[in-house]
Amino acid sequence: MSTGIRTERTADDLALVTFDQPGAAANVLSREVLQALDGALDWVAAQPGLRGVVFLSAKPTIFIAGADVKQLAALDHDDALRAMIREGQRVFARVGDLAVPSVAAIHGACLGGGCELALACDYRVASDDHRTRIGLPETSLGIVPAWGGCTRLPRLVGFPKACDLILGAKRLAPKPALRAGLVDAVVPREALLTMARRLVAKGRPVRKRHGVVNQALIAGGIARVVSRDLEHRTRGHYPAVYRALDAMRRGLRVSVAESQRLEEEAVVQLAVTPTCHNLMRVFFQQERAKHLRLDNAHPPPRLERVAVIGAGVMGAGIAQWLSAHERAVILKDVDVDRVRQGMATIATLYREAVRHHVLEAVAARAGLDRLAPTAVEVPLAGTELVIEAAVENMTIKQEIFRRLGEATPAETILATNTSALSVTELARVVRHPERVIGVHFFNPVHRMQLVEVIVGAQTAPAVVDRVLRFVQEVGKLPVVVQDRPGFVVNRILMPYLIEAGHLFEAGAPVARIDEAMLDFGMPMGPLRLIDEVGVDVASHVAGHLSACFGARMAVPAVLSAMVAAGQLGRKRGSGFYRHAGGNRARPHAALAKHVRNREAAGLDEDALVDRMALLMVNEGARCLDEGVVGEAQDVDFAMIMGTGFSPFRGGPLRYADGRGIVNVVRELDRLAARVHARFEPCERLRRMAEREETFYHDMTGGDHRLQGGGSRPEGGGA
Repeated sequence: MSTGIRTERTADDLALVTFDQPGAAANVLSREVLQALDGALDWVAAQPGLRGVVFLSAKPTIFIAGADVKQLAALDHDDALRAMIREGQRVFARVGDLAVPSVAAIHGACLGGGCELALACDYRVASDDHRTRIGLPETSLGIVPAWGGCTRLPRLVGFPKACDLILGAKRLAPKPALRAGLVDAVVPREALLTMARRLVAKGRPVRKRHGVVNQALIAGGIARVVSRDLEHRTRGHYPAVYRALDAMRRGLRVSVAESQRLEEEAVVQLAVTPTCHNLMRVFFQQERAKHLRLDNAHPPPRLERVAVIGAGVMGAGIAQWLSAHERAVILKDVDVDRVRQGMATIATLYREAVRHHVLEAVAARAGLDRLAPTAVEVPLAGTELVIEAAVENMTIKQEIFRRLGEATPAETILATNTSALSVTELARVVRHPERVIGVHFFNPVHRMQLVEVIVGAQTAPAVVDRVLRFVQEVGKLPVVVQDRPGFVVNRILMPYLIEAGHLFEAGAPVARIDEAMLDFGMPMGPLRLIDEVGVDVASHVAGHLSACFGARMAVPAVLSAMVAAGQLGRKRGSGFYRHAGGNRARPHAALAKHVRNREAAGLDEDALVDRMALLMVNEGARCLDEGVVGEAQDVDFAMIMGTGFSPFRGGPLRYADGRGIVNVVRELDRLAARVHARFEPCERLRRMAEREETFYHDMTGGDHRLQGGGSRPEGGGA
């Protein structure tokens, strides 16, 4: 069928229903695909003598990615949304009511609507491939599973496990999915059909009924405990998790049809909330980052052979990630001990990846085999990309780049992982400076998705394109940034951290400063964040930006004093907090001597938030004015993915739109007059206020192109 579903009857009387959307890397469930599935089920019903039905995918890494989120976002009224929800529920009910046993043979991502289709089957069998992931991540989009997910999953695995999976938007690897009862078997990809045949031969399964935990009184008690935990974790900012919990709890007491009506009602009500809109926008921005190109007409060649210079925390983290993503990596440092320590770090990262089912043991061993550690000079002529990850010192980095320029051919790309230093200045010491670029991974590399791709004054567009493709192929999300001090993430983040230090010096308690921003939606308070990254590191970056931007980024004296006293944060057990191991931390009372006055001691939470969050808005607007990034969504995407800026708010500039640019400028003017000139609104914000402009105008947050070229995502799923 042209809609991407093929049907076939095997010699042993199995019906194979294969999803394979033409011209797309992923299968997604659009209205057209649901209609095609309905037609395929008609074909199945008309086949006499069938023994079973198997649903599978022809895609190499995707079973079904989920519902077509672009279609969902485009539905402009309740009736259209209800119609799409009901259509999915109706078609999946037909799967559940098939006259013969049904099996979902899952290889690759089986998420959202794809998982709900699998739940409608009698059996689920998953491949043991590391790319296979199964789950219902709808709450991460601000909605709930509504094609039967909230109804069928608690009945299959029990209410507590369903809460964990749906409220946490989890995507389980095959073995954890098997332990959870989400799948019935895990086998090599080649054995999926063989196992499906065995399951069909068993007939319909008799499932455990979970009579205790799914009983109304017990489930109600569990829901109350879960709700309290949600309040602690989300601070009430993500209504979808509460609606999903309610739909699952109430759904256990009613029929399947009535439970699905609860799902429908939850989605219709959530779909109009600002939280849902912003989370959808974040999704589209992620899809955009996966497909960014400067020149879409000429796809750049792959970068396969990489060298990483520097085996410290960042260098080891980068080398591990790249080797895990099938790149041959030379890891080089100046002496054997540093290389040995780097390899020990990499081995630990691989062990943790296996323990958490991110990788299979065989894949981890293969990744280690792709690493070539060395403390001596080795030929780099065959290396296509070199990533420098040495200390943040321009003199040292320039010497490294000077040598790299001599040791590598002109076509080898030379990249720096610097978080602050000038890429353009580094390029001046290199033969063929057009091949020098910044590739700033964030720490820890294995957890942070964002990579800043920093374009120096001489960097060739073809080099940018090759690096963009490389970053995407190794599973990271790039943002293209021009070479300016602090780039984009640190440039916007540091005024926020600096202001937290000023507030502390002005008498605001540590806990109150951090709690204010936790309530705002940040994943961690600013003073705790300084402790986590290292007071010395934060002070160094702040000092660099202060030298570039002057008084508006003046470093609080408390940071320098803490560095001098060796109070460097969590790594030394003492910073703004005393760290007692694990996550236990208490404000460090001895720092009270650094409080200079009591000006901020009585500020309420809203006032504290304004003094910190609005500086990020102001600096983000400056970045746009200076061309550090091309679009407002680049600012917001970078801050959400690089710092965890409240996703439900959509990023600092989306937050400014929601608050009103006129109101933002008015408050910044008030703070500039009463507190310090660092709050003076930038010219862009003033112009926007005068013209009553906003940063955004559409749902997806902008075009999917970069500088005149680019490609649109093929679609995505929920």
